[in-house]
Amino acid sequence: MGTSASFRAPATPRWQAFTTALQTGQPLERVQSELFNAGAEWERELGAPAVAAYAVALLEAHASLPDRLRAVERPEQALQTLIAEARAASETQAGSAAGAMAERAFLGLLTRMAAGETSLARSAPEQAAERFAAARGTPSELVSGYVGELLGQYARHVTAREAGRLTEGADGLGIGATRRVTRTLAAAAERIGRQAQAPADGDAIRGAWQPMISEAFARGRRLPEPGR
Repeated sequence: MGTSASFRAPATPRWQAFTTALQTGQPLERVQSELFNAGAEWERELGAPAVAAYAVALLEAHASLPDRLRAVERPEQALQTLIAEARAASETQAGSAAGAMAERAFLGLLTRMAAGETSLARSAPEQAAERFAAARGTPSELVSGYVGELLGQYARHVTAREAGRLTEGADGLGIGATRRVTRTLAAAAERIGRQAQAPADGDAIRGAWQPMISEAFARGRRLPEPGR
């Protein structure tokens, strides 16, 4: 099980239900439910200790990143150091097929918070430090944001790998529509992840990480009650 978008969904009933929901333009709630129903293997991989290591690294970043940003010439340098440290901590654990996904989510979350509405490359270190300090919230909120970013990455990956199938034939969605579906589903998955109740202690995160991911997948599977 890799992270390449060149591979289509496995030929299993649950993944076929997901791809059918995409192809037939089912309501977002249905597509979201099928996304989380199908991904039992990703639930395990995203809940692995190697991924939890990135969440633990975020707690350190919550406290130290503003000063790290102020101490370098370019904001990117501080993030590169931080991601290298988080990767090294992750690599002390058994490997996970979601490792690359976890790293992208970690870097994407911190970059977005430090950049704000502008490009990080155009930001001075002091500006990046101030933006991150304003956006980070509490340590628990930062970790919950990471869970959201992770599930958004998961949704993008499994939807993007179906792009060829979605666009083929006269009744295909088209490239633009496929991209919109991917963005919409990723945003829905991210909202599901952000509801996670994350501990603010590294040891607690390690112990709670797998249940937290499983709870997020369970929320994602639920369909709205009739009439709501």
